[in-house]
Amino acid sequence: MNRDQMTGRPRAEDARVQGPDVLGVPYRWLALGLVCLGIFLGTLDTSIINIALPTLADEFGVARDEVLWVSLIFILVSTGLGLVMGRLGDLYGRKRLYVVGFACFTAATGLSAIAGSLPELLGGRTVQAIAASMVIANGAAIVTDSFPASQRGQALGIMIGTVGIGVSIGPVLGGVLIEILDWRAIFWTRIPLGVIGSLLVIALLRDTPTDERPTGLDLPGSFTLFFLLSAAVLAVNRGQAWGWGSPAIVGLFAATAVLVVVFIQIERRSRSPVVDLDLFRRVPFSGGILSAVLQFFGLTGSFTLMPFYLIDARGFSTLEAGAITVGFPLAMLVGSPLSGRLADRVGPRRVAVAGLVVVAAGLLSLATMNSETSVAGVVLRMIVAGAGAAIFLTPNTMVIMASVGPERAGTASAAQTTARTMGNAIGIAVAGALFTSQAARYALERSPLGLDDPVVAPDALISGIRLAFLVAGIVAVVAIPPALARGRARPPDP
Repeated sequence: MNRDQMTGRPRAEDARVQGPDVLGVPYRWLALGLVCLGIFLGTLDTSIINIALPTLADEFGVARDEVLWVSLIFILVSTGLGLVMGRLGDLYGRKRLYVVGFACFTAATGLSAIAGSLPELLGGRTVQAIAASMVIANGAAIVTDSFPASQRGQALGIMIGTVGIGVSIGPVLGGVLIEILDWRAIFWTRIPLGVIGSLLVIALLRDTPTDERPTGLDLPGSFTLFFLLSAAVLAVNRGQAWGWGSPAIVGLFAATAVLVVVFIQIERRSRSPVVDLDLFRRVPFSGGILSAVLQFFGLTGSFTLMPFYLIDARGFSTLEAGAITVGFPLAMLVGSPLSGRLADRVGPRRVAVAGLVVVAAGLLSLATMNSETSVAGVVLRMIVAGAGAAIFLTPNTMVIMASVGPERAGTASAAQTTARTMGNAIGIAVAGALFTSQAARYALERSPLGLDDPVVAPDALISGIRLAFLVAGIVAVVAIPPALARGRARPPDP
């Protein structure tokens, strides 16, 4: 490790991208702050909108199923474009993508705030999603470029902790704004922060040297990848609502399978593929991505069901349920930077595996909840699961980013975002199917009224939730072997 002989601190020149200090603050911490601000606004957007969906349905006079597209269109577009935007950052500079994304996201937020109809709002959300994909896909790459190797774990941990803040604060902030003001406030109140952030990014962020960037844009691969990922996410997301055997869902899965084959053929022939398929031959990269998908599969799907346990089965109010579940994001917020510092010292792989063990323990403990579990018991289980996620995510990100060369850092950064989205989508679909089928079966075995019987319903819901958490815990255990895989290190950078 190269350190300054006078201070003993990591030298700034060990970082790939450097810039001037501002008011005594080193450039690398300024870059981290700008990345955290962009990621906070992007992840906040995905969580704050859900609380407003019933209000939007009433405002525009549309059915609940129609208004879901306000949330779904953002997920589809941002997921489909994530890897493409990461590659564009590799080719044309991460600052350029970040600046355009930050500015367009802010402008689209303003357009969404003044939407007069559902189609207008969907248009604003589409532009938001395109812009957010530019920002989020390049975040980890900017942080990796800006920090010396000895501090990357801590920096990435702070960045990942920001994701937890954005996801957890969204529903609470959205509820307060809608209650005090109206639904448009969830958009326009963020515009000042977006404007300030855009100006700071333009003024302070530095880019990768032009002569170090690869060349060549794979347009056929980019378009194919967008439609492939969008079809896959839409099929998984809407499978339960539309019916897994419905023509629409079967057609989407069939299209996904065909597009996978087409995409592989395109990438094999491309001189500058949007996704270098050789990356998946690198065990640290493919193992890190797979373990991330499985971890998010387990966590997100099962935790989506917590309101059913706390509110419907236990009778807590919405506010009380929010207070009980806040232990999970708080554990992520506190634990992520600490796990990054630990990974800097002892190596990321062992820390990542330890995190998955803790995640599995937390999920399996949640599978033991019943109608008499104390509030403290629920909170403790949530904290354990959140701490496990914090311990795992930062070092796993380090492993993935270290497995590729700087010319593919944007792709690796975006791959993690895509892994999170796919894991979330699959996890929610599977957990929802397990929950509903088990709850219905449990209720019908005890009452001809099924879930309509108020005496049977609470225990039936708990039965379904316990099954979902049990499967989630098993999936977290399955994620451990790929996280343990070491493989061969990538060749040194030229």
